[in-house]
Amino acid sequence: MQLESTPDLVWVASLAGASPRAAKKALEEAKSERGLFSHLTREHRSEGRPGYGEIDAPLELYALVRLLRPTHVVEVGVASGVSSAYLLAALEKNRHGTLHSVDLPRRPPARREEGEPKASWTIPLGRTSGWAVPFRLRKRWDLRLGDKAEVLPLLAQELPAIEMFVYDVPHACDRARKEFAALDARIPPGSVVVVDHGPGGGLCPALRSWARARHVATFPRIGTGLHGWGRTPARRSNHRG
Repeated sequence: MQLESTPDLVWVASLAGASPRAAKKALEEAKSERGLFSHLTREHRSEGRPGYGEIDAPLELYALVRLLRPTHVVEVGVASGVSSAYLLAALEKNRHGTLHSVDLPRRPPARREEGEPKASWTIPLGRTSGWAVPFRLRKRWDLRLGDKAEVLPLLAQELPAIEMFVYDVPHACDRARKEFAALDARIPPGSVVVVDHGPGGGLCPALRSWARARHVATFPRIGTGLHGWGRTPARRSNHRG
């Protein structure tokens, strides 16, 4: 693991509808979570992997939770739990809120060709989704294992509102359309949504249309496949692209 060197202050401020000063303070606090970063690094190294699939902006996710103070955060895609850990750390700092995570674990193949690297997104043998998350942070965690197409409608029935939604999984446009539609009534105006389309990926048409229908700006996190929308009206969408 490598700690983010230049978290995107403008991206955080734009999504949260916060001042640059408030966004900077929240990001500095995220950087100060050195114990959490060290724990995650040790857990990853214990599995003998030089790297592990993880979201590109864990510090920004932490900062958004601190600024938004959400009651319910929904995350799709967990893997080792880097983003989960930072979301949970921020909720714990708030002393308020629950993280509802959905994941369908992928196991490494029984056999690998000689010299073939371990896939960075698979769950190590003997582990489960979120295995790197410190136990001290898990009291605010509702982790659900299963197909997101089946679990998300259940969450929509259970939760009164979703103030922050992190969609960090590979997805086809049609599937994404259905899954966002399942939660649409539970994502009120002012909620923040973050979608990961992989390195350099553009926002798929279905989710771009979803944001447009809600009259919210879409902000790309430059240098990544992350896109987000939230509290800034669409007419003010001018974040470097």
